[in-house]
Order: sequence, then C-alpha cells, then structure tokens
Amino acid sequence: MILHSLTATFGCLNNAALELKEGLNIIQAPNESGKSTWLAFLRTMLYGLPTRERGALADKNRYAPWNGAAMKGRIELSAEGKELVLIRDTSQSGTPMGHFSATYCGTSNPIDGMTGQNAGELLTGVPRTVFERSAFIRQSGLAIDQDSELEKRIVSLISSGEETTSYSETKKRLRNALNQRRHNKTGTLPRTEAELSDLQGKLDHLHTVQQEKANDRMALHDVEASLAKISEKLNLHAKMDVIEAKRELLSTENALQEAEDAVASAKADIESANIPAAEQLMRIKFNAANLLTTQVSMNHVQSQAEDAKKQTAAAQVAVDETVFAPADPEAAAEKVRTEMESYQSLMQHAAPSTPVICLLTALTVGILAGAAYLFHQSYFLCAGAALVPVILTMLRASSRKRAQKDAAALLVPYGVSAPEEIEPLLIHYNNVYNALMTQKECEAQINASWRNFYQTYKKLSEEILDETSSFCPNIQNIHEVSPLLESGLRKWKQLQNLSNRAAQLRERCDVLKTQLSGACPLTEAELHLMRPAESRETLQRQYEAAAAQQQELRSRIDHASGEMSAIGDRTELNARLETLNASRDAAQDEYDAIVLAMDALDEANNELQNRFSPALGKRAGEIFSALTNNQYRHVLLNQDLHACAEGDDAIPRDAGFLSQGASDQLYLAVRLAICEKVLPKEKCVPLILDDTLTNFDETRMAAALNWLKEEAKTRQILLFTCQGREAVYLQNEENVHIISLSTNRWH
Repeated sequence: MILHSLTATFGCLNNAALELKEGLNIIQAPNESGKSTWLAFLRTMLYGLPTRERGALADKNRYAPWNGAAMKGRIELSAEGKELVLIRDTSQSGTPMGHFSATYCGTSNPIDGMTGQNAGELLTGVPRTVFERSAFIRQSGLAIDQDSELEKRIVSLISSGEETTSYSETKKRLRNALNQRRHNKTGTLPRTEAELSDLQGKLDHLHTVQQEKANDRMALHDVEASLAKISEKLNLHAKMDVIEAKRELLSTENALQEAEDAVASAKADIESANIPAAEQLMRIKFNAANLLTTQVSMNHVQSQAEDAKKQTAAAQVAVDETVFAPADPEAAAEKVRTEMESYQSLMQHAAPSTPVICLLTALTVGILAGAAYLFHQSYFLCAGAALVPVILTMLRASSRKRAQKDAAALLVPYGVSAPEEIEPLLIHYNNVYNALMTQKECEAQINASWRNFYQTYKKLSEEILDETSSFCPNIQNIHEVSPLLESGLRKWKQLQNLSNRAAQLRERCDVLKTQLSGACPLTEAELHLMRPAESRETLQRQYEAAAAQQQELRSRIDHASGEMSAIGDRTELNARLETLNASRDAAQDEYDAIVLAMDALDEANNELQNRFSPALGKRAGEIFSALTNNQYRHVLLNQDLHACAEGDDAIPRDAGFLSQGASDQLYLAVRLAICEKVLPKEKCVPLILDDTLTNFDETRMAAALNWLKEEAKTRQILLFTCQGREAVYLQNEENVHIISLSTNRWH
C-alpha cells in the first residue's frame, strides 16, 4: 500500500493537503504545526472515529475543525496494484466522519465489500489495535502493551495460521466462567451454598418451631384446666355472696322492724311529755346560756361600778383639797392671771423712784424760782428747794408700804410667798381635775353597761319563762330550766339516732333487694355451701396470671403457625434441598474442570510464547544492535512484550534502567520487529513514525535513519519530526523525500 495524497479539514487543518511519495518521507514541521493532527487524521481515515469514546478528549471533540466547519477528509492511495480514493465526511452533526465512500481513482465505481468499518483492516490486513501497536509508532507510545488482536495475530503466525484464537480472551472467558461459579463470596457456588445453608437453617428452624409449638400446646392445655378450676372457685365466691346477701337481708329486715318500733315508742314518749320541738329546745337552751353569760357579765360590771364610785370619790377629795376648787382649771387660771397682774402693778408702785423725785424737785424749784422772780425774794427759793425733797420722800415711802401690804395680801390665799410658786399649783390642779372628770365619765359608762346587761337579763328571763310554760308551768326559778331542757334534748337525740338507724337499715334492705332481684329464698343446698379457702383477690390474681399465660401461649402458637407457614412445607423444602445439592455438585464439577482447563491453557500459552518470543526477540535484537552500533546484541521479551537488553557482558538490563534514548531505541527495535512479524508482507503497510528519534543522539539517529532508508526500499515510511537534523542527514539521498509542513498549518 502506497499513500499518495491526503486532504483534511480536521482539527487545526483547514482543507490542508499533504503529498507523499514512495520510499522514506521526512515530514518536517515545528511543534504545534499539525503533525499529530495528520497522524490522527490518517488513522481516522483508515479505521474511522472511535464511537465509544466520550468526553472532551474523545477524537470527535478533540479534532473538531477549529473554524467550525464539518469534519471531512480524502486519501488517494495504491493497494494491490489499484488506485483508490477514500472519502470520509460529515452528513449528520452527531456522527462526524460518519459518511464513507471508497472508489477507484478516476471513477465513481465503489469498491465491493469495503465499508467505513472494515476499510482499514482490508487495506492493512490487521485490525486497528494491531496497526496502532505495530506500524503506527509514536514517541509517547513506543512501549507495547498486550492486546487480544495482536495476540491473535502472533498466535496465527506460530500455530495454525487462524486469527480467531487469543490466549488472553480465552483466559478471560475461562476466568469469567470460573468467577461465575465462584469469586470470593459471589458466583453460582457461593449462592447455591448460601441457599443450601439458608434452606438447611429453615429446616432446622422449622423443626425447632414445631417442637416449641407442641410444647406450648401441652402448656396451654394445663393452663386452661387451671383456669377452669379457678373459675369454679370464683363462681362459688359469687354464690356465697348471694347466700350471704340473702342472710344479711333477712337480718337487716328484722333489725329494721325493731328500729321502727323503737322510733314509734320514742315519738310517743315525747308527745306524752309535751316536749317542744328540738329546735325550740335548742333556742331556749341558747337563751339560757346567754342569760347565764349576761348574769355573769352584769355581776362583773356591778363590781366594776362600785370600784369606779370609790375612785371617783377619791378623785373628788383630791380636787377639793386644792385652793382652786370648785372652779374648773381655766377659770382658776384666769383668776390667778388677773390677781398676778394686780400684784405686779402694786409691786411696781412700791418700788423706789429717784427720777420721779428729781423731776418733782426740779418742778418745785422751777415754781419757787418763778415766785422769787415775781416777788424778788430769793430766800423763798432757797428754803423751798431745801424742803421739797424731804416732803416728797416721806410721801413716797408711805405709799410704797401700802402697795407692798396689798400685794402680799394677794398671795396669802395660795399659801405662797412669791407669784412663781402658783404655777405648779395650777398644773397640779389641772391634773387632778382632769382625773376627776375622766373617772366620772368611766363611772357613767360602767353604770350604762350595767343597765344594758340588766335589761338583757330581764328580757331573756321573760322569754325563757314564756317558752317553758307549756311543758314546765310550775317552774319558779329560771335556773331550774336547764335540767328539763337537757332531758328533752336527750329524748330528741335518741329519736334522731333511732330514725337514722332505721333509715340506714331501710336503705341497706333496698340495696340488697336490688342485688337479689329475682333471687329465691335460701335452699337446703345453699345452707351447706362454704367459701373456698383462697380469697377472692387471690383467686382473681391467679386467674389473671393464668389468662395472661393463656393469651401468651395462644399468641406463641399462632406466631409459630404463621412462622411455619412462612418457612414452607417440609416436603417441598427437602425436595428443594436435594435439587440444590445436585446443582452444587454439578457446579463444583464444572469449577474443577475450568480450573484444569485454565492450567492446560497456561501450559499451551507458555509453549507458544517459548516458540514466538525467541524469534521476535532475535529479530528485535538484530535491529537494536544496528540502532546502537552493536552495543547491545540481544533483546529478551516476556509474554507481555516487556523488553530487556543484553550486551556483550550477558547481563539483561530492564528497559526501565536504560537511558530515555536507549529505552526508545529498544522499543523501536521491538516495534519494527513486530511490524515484520505481524504485518502481512503482501500488504506492504506503510510505517508511520511521529518524533520517534527525538531522544536519539546523532550517531544512533544516523543508524536509525540508515535502517529506515533500507526498509523504505520495501515499504513506504512516513517520519514526522520537529527537528531538522533528519532532513540534513538524508539530504539528496535516493528514495528520500523532504516535506515541510510550515505552510500547511491553518491560522
């Protein structure tokens, strides 16, 4: 197969074109110029878009055209000597690249049998996964993981040539079949065993429930017998209640008759003695009690009146002994005030008065001086001036003595020597006078109280004598009424008690008659019945306990019946148990057979791997030796295609311990060896490499390019690179074509 031209509207490619030739094509372009997009486009054109991918990284979303146009592409190629044209475009928005056509170049004739689903496999001879793990080599995917399609292809090369058998798929199917029968706690066997265990548990539980139900039935029979005996004793208590009620009714009726006779006799006695009603007797008794109380109070007040009279007389004596009696304190004080004013006036008149004498002397001298001036007699003046003071002094002394005598006479009635001694006498008189007035008022109140008590005593006595005249007319002393009242009240009290007794007995008879409604008199059999030894309360407690036990046993029996019904019939359960045992044994036999088959499959696979891995490792070693200038000569592969390199020292080195460049060269060698082994030679499938040599140094890059140039003689090779050293190295080489993508990138 030879790719001639590619035209794409895909991701960053906008109707971009890529022209290819036979031999080694070096497609050179910087990073992010569309190399990876061309690779994805080529894979999509051959095998279509994966339909199961979801999310933003799915190819249908990841490579949606940047300009919003519909995704489409075209490839012109040669296959088996024929020129073909493949076209994929988008007819529905939900299925990008969903429309496919394959025609012969220059015609519209479709290629028979080629569809969008099988085009890649028809052209390359291998399915998509094998193509991606062999001819489609990317730097980020140099290592090879195991795949069922690749495995089928390898098996077909070392066995029958058929590609329908895959060890991993067969192992997976056997493992699934094994897991279907037993996987931890899931699978047919665990489920069957669990069901067997559950069924056996049900049978055991059914046996236990049946045994418990039988035991409960026996216990229920005993409890019901006990309930019957207790009920019989309780019924006997009820019969004895009726018998005793009949006896009590007869006794009560006799007692009632006696009580009614006693009531009639008491009434007759009261009527014959003309005893008034009990209410009247109580009223008379109440008045008699009040009379007695009034008499006691009256006697007490009379004693207080006599004491008050004595105290009033003593207070009168105290007043009469004073000089102010019988005037009231205010009149006495007014009299004293008038007399003391006179006393003060007299005492002022009796006092010596030099200024007055001087004044009179001066006046006299003046008069004499006038006379002397008129009569021109100066001796008159001298004589008169000498006599006037003497005469005036004598006259003044006589007047003062009379005033002192009159003032002293005013103090004599009070028995004091000075006016200030009268004030205490007035205060004393005011006190004793007020005490007399208070005592007289108290005496008057006591006398009034005594008169009130007397009037009450007189009124009560008259009322008592009037009300008792009907049943004790000959009474002379009011105090003789009390014994008669007490006797009458006792008779009324006796009558009341007898009446109450009769009423109680009558009420009891009515109750008993109601209880014994329709009951016959005592029979001979009833006379010999006796109460049970146990009390009614004891029997009732025993009955309630037995009834509760009966209810519990019935509930347990019903529950057991329901549980047995829910568990199922024993015969059916046993039949199901036999069926499950047979199913378990069959599943166990299948499980053991699958285990043996898996062991046999593992042995067969190991044998196939031992036949294929050395051949593949040998060819990979030859290529790896060429790529590393004979530094490593052998490559060792396990069944998962994990590689180890071995040099002249015969020490295997795992790919993980090699440098990044050496590891890439190792897996490139394995990839190229796989291509030779699994890709059909007649298809001449192109090799597609994406930045595969990035981590190679100059020497190993040259070795790899030399190998690829040699391989390009038999198949087309597309080497995408972001570097220019590959183009420089192969410049002007035959069968080598340099292509630059710098102008193909869509902006």
